[in-house]
Amino acid sequence: MKKIKTFLYKQKKVQSDIKKQSLELEWAHIYHDSIRGREFLEKLPLYIGRWAGNYTFFYILNRVLTDYKPSRIIEFGLGESTKMITAHLKNELPDSTHLVVEQNQDWLNHFSSRFTLTKNTEVKILPLKKIIHEEEEVNTYDGIDQLSKNKYDLFVIDGPFGSKSNSRIDILEFMKNAQSSDQFIIIMDDCHRKGEYRTFMNVCKMLDKKGIVYAKNTFRGNKTVGVIATEQYKWVVSI
Repeated sequence: MKKIKTFLYKQKKVQSDIKKQSLELEWAHIYHDSIRGREFLEKLPLYIGRWAGNYTFFYILNRVLTDYKPSRIIEFGLGESTKMITAHLKNELPDSTHLVVEQNQDWLNHFSSRFTLTKNTEVKILPLKKIIHEEEEVNTYDGIDQLSKNKYDLFVIDGPFGSKSNSRIDILEFMKNAQSSDQFIIIMDDCHRKGEYRTFMNVCKMLDKKGIVYAKNTFRGNKTVGVIATEQYKWVVSI
């Protein structure tokens, strides 16, 4: 019986992996269709997947940038998504501002040697620190509270390094200061993991307590992307 249970467990996992990869291939086709004829995106060198966002993530990010044209963008984690945001700033959003919060100066130096950011992009190096949150040790950016009173209409969350049961809780600092008049979109990568999904739901709970109207959805490929949008942007959860 033990061997049978082990075999069935392995088969279930294989089937789950096949389903996720099939969804990812579908998202890849959808993404490539969505950038067809847009030369600045077709020629953009992106390394999609692995540590970076997957096709699900990049399709959503591109649609948000294209359809909603955010004017104040904050991004947690410097990487491939920075390239896409920068491409939009150069070609379609010349008046938008873009703040990137990154934990590692060496990674910024390496990234900057290969890719040129726009004058509208600012990178702040905030090293990691560990704090106790809900009785667990988690990674957070040191000094994130100094930025949390600023207003943004797009939050792109793919950093810092994840934690076991609570991940990327820095967004909660911004939600503490959110008001009913604020309008924004949150894109959170890696919501297939326990820690990120827990933070995703904690954001929703905070908005509920504040009486802020929002819509939410999760989009599944080989990874899961969570999206939260206030009333003005609610249609984004149906893309």
